Amino acid sequence: MFKTKNRVRMHDTDMAGILYFARQFRFAHDALEDFSADEGFPFDQIFHKENFVFVVVHAEADYLAPLKVGDALDIDLIIEKIGNSSFTIVYKIYRSVDHLLVGTAKTVHVTLDATTRKKIDIPPQFRKILEKHLAS
Repeated sequence: MFKTKNRVRMHDTDMAGILYFARQFRFAHDALEDFSADEGFPFDQIFHKENFVFVVVHAEADYLAPLKVGDALDIDLIIEKIGNSSFTIVYKIYRSVDHLLVGTAKTVHVTLDATTRKKIDIPPQFRKILEKHLAS
């Protein structure tokens, strides 16, 4: 499991000051970027220097409690499943002040050849990183 932090910002909310539902995916994607960078694969490197990329092919989320501007968040990123060319990530989003689970998200990614954009097996060096965070 990988852990990171974030914060609800004004642009994440609706007119009532409550988290706009689609913005929960921003927290998931930010956690993915933090995870990738922390593991030695920052997105700029993946998209400009590696021979593979990974793209989202499925996303879902559950909203369990409202969030408001300024709420600090703790986000857990867990690799749920690793296939040949795909992997699934589960995100658990907690309000930091009381560690209340406020939302969950799940994304399924497929690895592609950076040039041809055709599906490929997950590169071994990236697979090792995913396996390190695989749910037991």
